[in-house]
Amino acid sequence: MVESGFEHSEAFLQWIWENLLFDFTDLKTTSGQNILILNPGKRNTSDGADFRQASLEIEGLTWHGDIELHTKSSNWRLHAHHSDPNFNSVVLHVVADFNSEPVTTQNGSQPYTLNLLPYLSKKLHVFLRNFEEHTSELPCASSFNFISEEAFYLQIEQAHQEYFEKKTNDFLKFYNPNLLPSAAWRRALIITLWDGLGIPHNREAMRNTAERVLRQWNGKHTKEGTKLALEIAGFGHPNTDITWNHKSLRPANHPQKRIVQAIQLSAAILQEPFDQFLSKGALTIWDRWFGTEQLIQTSRFEILYGTVFLPALFLLGNLFASNALKTASLSAWKELKTPIPDSLLKKFRSFDLQDKRYRKKLGSIHQLKSYCKPARCSECFVLKKAIQS
Repeated sequence: MVESGFEHSEAFLQWIWENLLFDFTDLKTTSGQNILILNPGKRNTSDGADFRQASLEIEGLTWHGDIELHTKSSNWRLHAHHSDPNFNSVVLHVVADFNSEPVTTQNGSQPYTLNLLPYLSKKLHVFLRNFEEHTSELPCASSFNFISEEAFYLQIEQAHQEYFEKKTNDFLKFYNPNLLPSAAWRRALIITLWDGLGIPHNREAMRNTAERVLRQWNGKHTKEGTKLALEIAGFGHPNTDITWNHKSLRPANHPQKRIVQAIQLSAAILQEPFDQFLSKGALTIWDRWFGTEQLIQTSRFEILYGTVFLPALFLLGNLFASNALKTASLSAWKELKTPIPDSLLKKFRSFDLQDKRYRKKLGSIHQLKSYCKPARCSECFVLKKAIQS
C-alpha cells in the first residue's frame, strides 16, 4: 500500500468528491466534528482551491467557502498553500491519507480536515484500478461480478428514455420550418429514414441523395423514383459529386439495394393520407407498409421503427397538439423490444446477468455510446449502486 493509502491520482480523488462517490451519511472531521455536505462546490479551473462555492454544515454551523483535496495531507505545505492567499477561503481540506495532519492558511485560519479514506469503498478502489489499467473493456465489468441487475436496468431505462429524446432532436435537424407543417414533417421523416439506411458508412451520401430526389419526384411512381435516385447517386451515371463508401459493406448494405428500399418506403410515406398519421391507428401504419411484397421487415427496419418512426410521430403530436399521439408513441417506445445485433452489445457480455432483456432494448446502444465509451461512470447507477452496496 502506498503512503497516502490512496493508490490513484489526485484527479480521481477530485472526481470522487465532485460526484459524492463515497459514504457521506456519517462523515466526521479528523478532530471528531460531524460534517454534512450541502454542496460539494464547483470545480475550479483557475488558481486557488480545487472547488469553489461549497456549503457544509459542521456541528450544526453552516460554512461557505472553498475545498482543497490532496491524496496526502503533507501536500498542503509541499505545494506552499500555507503561504498562498488564494487558499485563505478554504474551509475544508479533504485528503485520503493514513496519517492526516492539520493545516493552516496564509491568514492564520485552520480549515477542518476530512480524511475520506475510511469512507471509500473497496469496490471503488478496484474499479479505479481497472479504469487506469484498462484490464477490461468496461471498467466495471470485471470488478463488479456482484453487479446489481436492478441498478443495471435502472440505468438502461434511463438511457432508453434519453435515446428517445436524442432521436426526436435528430429528427428536428431535417425539419424545414419554411414548408407547410405536413410537408416539412413528411420530408424530415423520409430524409431521416434514408440517413438510417446509410448506417454505418453512407449516411451523408444517402441524405444528399434523398434531398435531391425529393426536389424532382412526387412519390407516385416507384420505378421512376428508383431510376431517378440511382442516377442522382451516380450508379450507371458517374457524373455526380456524391461519394459512396463500399469498404467492408455486407451485401445487404450495398447503397444500390438501400436506395431501392428507401424509394419504396418514401413512396409509401408520400402516398399515405396525412390524416392517417394523426389518427388512432398511426402506430400500425408501419406494419401495414411492411405487409406488402415491396417492403420486407428486416432487423434494420425494426430498429428504424423505434429510432425514426416513433420519434417522428411524437413530434407530429407536438406540432398538431395531439396528446394522444404523443402518449401512444412514447408508450410504444417504452415497451419496444427490438433485436439488436450482438456485435453492438458485445461489451456487456462480461456482465453475469440472468436477465438478458437488454439485448432487445435500444437504450442499451445509447448506454454504450453515451455513458460507457466516454467514461461517464460517475453518472451511472451501476457504479453508484455497487459502491454503496
